[in-house]
Amino acid sequence: MEIIPNSEAEETLWDIVVVGTGMGGSSVGHRLSEHGHRVLFLEMGRNDFPGAGAKSFEKETAEERLEAGLWPAQISGNVDGHYSQFFAPIGSGSGGSTLLYAAALERFERCDFESVGDNRHPTGGWPVRYDEFLPYYQQAEALFKVRGEGIEGSENNQHLLSLPRMSECDEHFFSSLQARGYSPRRLHVGMEYKPDCTECLGHICQRQCKSDSRTICLEPALRGGNAALLDQCKVTRLNADSRKVNFVECEREGVALKIRARIVILSAGAYFSPTILLQSNNSAWPDGLANRSGMVGRNLMFHISDFVAIWPNGKYSRSGPKKSMAVRDFYYHGGQRLGMFQSTGLGADYGNIVYVLKNRFDRSRFSWIKPVRPFLRVPAYIASKLYGKASIFATVMEDYPYQENRIIADEKEPSGFRFEYTIHDELQQRTEHFRTLLREAFSTHKVMFMGEDVSLNFGHPCGTCRFGERAEDSVLNKDNRAHDVENLYVVDSSFMPTSAGVNPSLTIAANALRVADKIHQRLA
Repeated sequence: MEIIPNSEAEETLWDIVVVGTGMGGSSVGHRLSEHGHRVLFLEMGRNDFPGAGAKSFEKETAEERLEAGLWPAQISGNVDGHYSQFFAPIGSGSGGSTLLYAAALERFERCDFESVGDNRHPTGGWPVRYDEFLPYYQQAEALFKVRGEGIEGSENNQHLLSLPRMSECDEHFFSSLQARGYSPRRLHVGMEYKPDCTECLGHICQRQCKSDSRTICLEPALRGGNAALLDQCKVTRLNADSRKVNFVECEREGVALKIRARIVILSAGAYFSPTILLQSNNSAWPDGLANRSGMVGRNLMFHISDFVAIWPNGKYSRSGPKKSMAVRDFYYHGGQRLGMFQSTGLGADYGNIVYVLKNRFDRSRFSWIKPVRPFLRVPAYIASKLYGKASIFATVMEDYPYQENRIIADEKEPSGFRFEYTIHDELQQRTEHFRTLLREAFSTHKVMFMGEDVSLNFGHPCGTCRFGERAEDSVLNKDNRAHDVENLYVVDSSFMPTSAGVNPSLTIAANALRVADKIHQRLA
């Protein structure tokens, strides 16, 4: 992909500037370039990846991590009064976090948008209802080449591509659940499954088999002639008056740049989009751009993702697709909103256990004892021998929005922000309820939960620039435009008022396509 010179980026008045090339940014930019608009993508990370294919636990220096498509710096957070710094499972580079994701592309359910029967929505509902969203789910599934089975009761998913047979080991677990009266099905994924496909879970796919946003959206947009890219370009602030963004301030190759556009779209992720807005304060916006409501950075949510080791009852081959099984029997259960249970494609091998142990150590009260960290390889090796026959599954459980859970811009921190998060009693109760249901479902197997009491998924932040009907309690309107800034939109996971109990990627893409059509109608 061709990278344009700094001078050309500054001298052009762009129709659209998109900050970030992850799922939301690439999807919205691709659609707008197809509509004929001139689009410039700004990406903080690299466009080339000499370290592609490397697992994250192997890379710890900033340069090594950037070369592998990983966010280069640790993030800082305070969970229940305990401060820590750690590497979050988020990406950096052309394609953003989709470079690393496992390509699970599942729809939310109707109850995630609105109240259904006795399942009352925790916030009263989204400003956009499921039926309005549905055609964009279909478009996103077609664009990202989603494979999967049609879901009974789910509308218009006959276009999904077929799946190869799952691994013998997953078939064993699938049959075990069916025998106990549950309804497992094939997980919806964006994976081409070329010969000898390894699914590239947690690292960059070098064969363009995985439907990441770089392959599906960014590269086609750049080839189409209406889009351009500046990589290794750090956005520092948005220069705005009381009504609109005048230009984007950024740094590239040690040079300060001012990029002008008719429309500015933030898609830097739920950590960094609010950080940029908070850093863009001025006399018109003393508390941060688009922050008259005080909601920028607030309502931070994560998914709760328990990693669960489950042993098969016998010897079964793991060759073939491994990230293949989804269970929604527990999505809403006993009056509580829980979420999905799915295969991860991972085994309890040495590398995966090292990754888990290092992350837990970095978030523990002992993280300051740095010399201990390299020796975690020893217990990881022992654990891999004890647990090596187990398959790792994961929950994706809904988190609820609380205003005190938030992002705070802080230039002293390695990534320019810190977060504060309180684990509420209801979250602990729902986590334990979900675990009880899973123990019962797999009562004929040996089961071990591998995480803490509440395992927050720091790779799934959302909600920090929520959209809504009222400017008093949200940042964006229903079209994802900032309430009081006429040319500013946000299309990453920060727009979500609730997290649902599903991987967010497909919903981010569908929403980005929806917003692109709104912007096109406006510009036209």
